[in-house]
Amino acid sequence: MRKRVLTHLAWLSLLFAGASQAAVTVGATRLIYDGKQNEANLTVSNREDDSPYLVQSWVSGYGAANDASLDSFIVTPPLFRLDANKENILRVIFAGGANVPQDRESLFLMNVKAIPAMRDDQRDKNVLQIALKTTIKLFYRPAGLTGSAKDAVASLAWSAAGGNLTVDNPSKFHVVVSELKVNDHTLDSPIDVLRPGEHRVLPVKVRSADRISLSYIDDYGTSVSVAPVTLN
Repeated sequence: MRKRVLTHLAWLSLLFAGASQAAVTVGATRLIYDGKQNEANLTVSNREDDSPYLVQSWVSGYGAANDASLDSFIVTPPLFRLDANKENILRVIFAGGANVPQDRESLFLMNVKAIPAMRDDQRDKNVLQIALKTTIKLFYRPAGLTGSAKDAVASLAWSAAGGNLTVDNPSKFHVVVSELKVNDHTLDSPIDVLRPGEHRVLPVKVRSADRISLSYIDDYGTSVSVAPVTLN
């Protein structure tokens, strides 16, 4: 019985710790870095009434094997204390780099980790503390890049090649897919992001006259449905 009670207490501690961490939020679901600007800004807020946090932030590669910080971006402040009911603004600065093309959009990840700070009344107690990391997409758009994400969606070319669904993104922008349907049947997320210039063959069996319906995520984090396309 005692073991069961201890187990339940451990789970409750985890649940409450997770709920507490959720009080530290970022002000957007994606960050668009306009290359014409010197920086991009992201607000971080602490909605707790009495709990301070240490906030650590950095930019990593999208789809990378790890979340190591990239030299191409500087985030300031990289580490700071965020008191209860306060907010701060993160400044993301592009530092350059040959691996970031200037003729098309690039995709990265913005990472924000909230670490609970030890309060005075906790210093002599055993307290379970869990850091929570929030990750959002960071799109870097070089200066002079023409077009838009909306134009990119309109330019997608869908076809049935060898019985499989294929799609080409001839644009300079990423297309973030939120939902894909074939003949009004929702597929199990075969696509997350279509990169600029990408040709993708999907493991989806289709034929001519099938109808493709797409919803994508715009710059404001809203899911937008577009008119269905009929395969030739």
